[in-house]
Amino acid sequence: MRGEPYLRRYAKYIGALALALLVGIGFRAYPPTAQPTDDPAFAPDRILVKVKEEATSDALESLNRTNSARVIERIPGTGVKVVRLPESLSVPEAVERYEASLAVEYAEPDYVLRPALSATTPNDAGFPKMYGLYNGGQYGGTFDADIDGLEAWEATTGSTDTVVAVIDTGVDINHQDLKHNVWKNPGESGSGKETNGVDDDGNGYVDDVHGWDFFNDDASVFDDARYDAHGTHVAGTIAAVGNNGSGIAGVNWEVKIMPLKFIGPNDASYVEDAVAAINYAVDNGVKISNDSWGYDFSSETLERAIADADRAGHLMVTAAMNGGADFIGDDIDFYPMYPASYDDPNIISVAASNNDDELTTFSNYGATSVDLAAPGKDILSTLPGNRYGIGQGTSVAAPYVTGVAALIKSQSPQLSDEAIKARILESVDKKASLQSKVTTGGRLNAAKALGANTGPVIVDLRPKGQVRDHSPTITATVRDDETELTEAQIQLYVDGRLKESFTYDQVSDTLTYETRKLALRSHAIRIEVQDTERLEESRTWRFTVVNRQ
Repeated sequence: MRGEPYLRRYAKYIGALALALLVGIGFRAYPPTAQPTDDPAFAPDRILVKVKEEATSDALESLNRTNSARVIERIPGTGVKVVRLPESLSVPEAVERYEASLAVEYAEPDYVLRPALSATTPNDAGFPKMYGLYNGGQYGGTFDADIDGLEAWEATTGSTDTVVAVIDTGVDINHQDLKHNVWKNPGESGSGKETNGVDDDGNGYVDDVHGWDFFNDDASVFDDARYDAHGTHVAGTIAAVGNNGSGIAGVNWEVKIMPLKFIGPNDASYVEDAVAAINYAVDNGVKISNDSWGYDFSSETLERAIADADRAGHLMVTAAMNGGADFIGDDIDFYPMYPASYDDPNIISVAASNNDDELTTFSNYGATSVDLAAPGKDILSTLPGNRYGIGQGTSVAAPYVTGVAALIKSQSPQLSDEAIKARILESVDKKASLQSKVTTGGRLNAAKALGANTGPVIVDLRPKGQVRDHSPTITATVRDDETELTEAQIQLYVDGRLKESFTYDQVSDTLTYETRKLALRSHAIRIEVQDTERLEESRTWRFTVVNRQ
């Protein structure tokens, strides 16, 4: 038995819940979270129970008889049993009774888990709209506020030998941009094994050709476009086929996704299903999973499963979750969200940034609990039925990090989960807006994580808008984080004419050009640069010379 501190903690929860029922909707037993307050916090008809190893084989059976309860399921690989309760026995009372037994290691509710986002209505698709991979300032964003996807792909676009588990809602595995990158179980494939109703590979799951649906306990990993949009959107960011002339490009153009559905039609599921999904991925040798879901209760069953996954070398990329009913992000150093707030070494916790490299208003954060940020606002990805749409939330930020982890694994298959995590966290782009908000103080950079040249950057373009000076000075910051640029690598054009009389200061990375008298009209400026690795960048902007007043 746990002892009094644990019982006091749980008793505090019980009292808070009772008060919530009395005062009605709107009361929060715990600080603001992403969950609706009027939904149940756990399954009302069952609990999770783990019996001590030294207990007799009939100890749990005896407890169940006393409480008119019964075991309805065993979570594979955990020793945890799902116990169905009679209608007359409440979950809090049941937990107290089972915890009181010397044979029980622990008992807890089967907590509700919820996704951090539901993907939104479809929109026009296309790579130019994917600022998270390449931000050229489109749609009012900041140039280079992206993960340097183009430069990363110079190193690798992924490998079909790398498998990523998408632990989420279902995934539309027949989507035109996903179907070629879906994992296929070799033990359940070929010679009619796909539909023979036999557990051919002996793993306890019948015909699990592409994964498993733990919510419905069947092999269908996609059931309904209305309820399986979340997982499909996540999968697209990780693994939509790239360079195929249609749709979008995932962070990986070639990778295999293993759909493990555990979130059902009400955007909720339970610890037992999440743990079973994690164990399935680990048992099948998968080293990376995306986990865009969370809740505000710590579950020992889940925490132990995560620790077991760590020992198996499995990296879990988790969403830091979004703010509560006000949709304003919370500091999860003080108001924990799990699994993001667990301190297991195999967890990467991800916040959401926007196209200006700022933390989004809805994203949770935490200087010690959240590792880094990634693009998570207005993210274009796949939706069921060969559609595409915009989503926002930490749910859509986490898949960027998962995708980069898969790129690293494809590039260096021998790397451990610890080494992959270190590469990702040590290679972020530091941002002032993220200091004290996330542990690294930075936003994901795929190219740096892969050891690739991040290419030239052209920013701070001047002048802009209307100017009264007829001979304005043109300036820009032209830099390369990997190589030292020279004047010879830069070209400047004013109204289409090449100018060779500009200066370039290598210390400040500043290009300067003094114009002669310009006509009263709009003028186009273009800068082109190519570094020693033959990576190129260009920027074009305009300003207008007007009469002095």
